[in-house]
Amino acid sequence: MPTSPTADSGINQSKSADVVNEQEIRINEELEQLVVDIRRIGGGDEVKFGALFDDDAVANYYEALVGTLKCAKKRGIIEFKGQMLLKGVHDDVIVSIKKS
Repeated sequence: MPTSPTADSGINQSKSADVVNEQEIRINEELEQLVVDIRRIGGGDEVKFGALFDDDAVANYYEALVGTLKCAKKRGIIEFKGQMLLKGVHDDVIVSIKKS
């Protein structure tokens, strides 16, 4: 027996909401871990981008470190000069955890 289009769209919306929720959870976990990694590598509330980028644990954890940094900056968790950091060119740029 066929289902109504309205019922199908409700199921699809529910699946979409689940995907969005899972992605938001993953992003929040990465942002929390980023703070931990900055403190671990930098020994305080700041670290040079090159040291963060070159850390083996960081390389293995983040799918896209630069994207995570941009998201953290946008949410006011960290700060750094410029819009985007690139390996090599920006190795000495300081990434700082913002005080709340």
